Amino acid sequence: MARLTLSYSDVYQKVGEFLGLVASGTAPTGQDLTDVKDIVARGLRQFLYPIDMREGTPHYWSFLNQYFTLNLVADQWKYALPLDYSDLLSEIVFDTGKWLPRLQRRSGIQIKDLRSSSDASGWPQYYAIVPSTYDLTTGSSFELWFYPKPSQSYILSTFYRIDPLRPSATTDLMVGGISAAEAILESCLGVAEHNQDDNTTQHHQKKAEELIQKLIRFDSGRVESNLVGNLYYNKIWAGLDRESGVFNTDIDFDRDVYA
Repeated sequence: MARLTLSYSDVYQKVGEFLGLVASGTAPTGQDLTDVKDIVARGLRQFLYPIDMREGTPHYWSFLNQYFTLNLVADQWKYALPLDYSDLLSEIVFDTGKWLPRLQRRSGIQIKDLRSSSDASGWPQYYAIVPSTYDLTTGSSFELWFYPKPSQSYILSTFYRIDPLRPSATTDLMVGGISAAEAILESCLGVAEHNQDDNTTQHHQKKAEELIQKLIRFDSGRVESNLVGNLYYNKIWAGLDRESGVFNTDIDFDRDVYA
């Protein structure tokens, strides 16, 4: 059973039809295919980084938030981040069962200074996110550096924001799922519309803006929270200062904040 999401070919074929390059249901070829793929790439970029017009501030789509786990091995202090890494969204923490303090972020220069002072090993206390290499086909990539270097295997986890890679296969699905499909299509058609008639008409551009703003409001309502009824939802972690390992006895866990 087919899903209601749009594939890469679905979108660039619609762009080709709008521009009069192909008949309905026919895929572009040759230079026409190259042109419509470039238009789709531009439309995707405009969709991915919108402005919330209610506040005049950038909106970051929740569906670009990615959970990530990293397996550390003994004596290795550099690790490649995923190719689609953009920004770190949460603290880097040790896996469940490891009662270790959260890692503190430092600069790459600080990590190098620490390593030059002592090539220590143990459980990592500090990390840095450092540009790794620049490739003409994939762009910039990043690494995680740790200090001290791990003395054994550890599992770390965090959330990061992705920069989606450009679609390539015809069956690649558009990011964001069903809720984002029409906004992405209209964004791509809006770019085609601008190219075709030098902005004398703006039907698809206006429709794209309308759909994106609606989706921003919907996306903003996806609130992720563990705070249900009582702010002290986790008695162990709320009372434990993970830096010092000292339990805070001043917190009244049994008092409901709504009482």
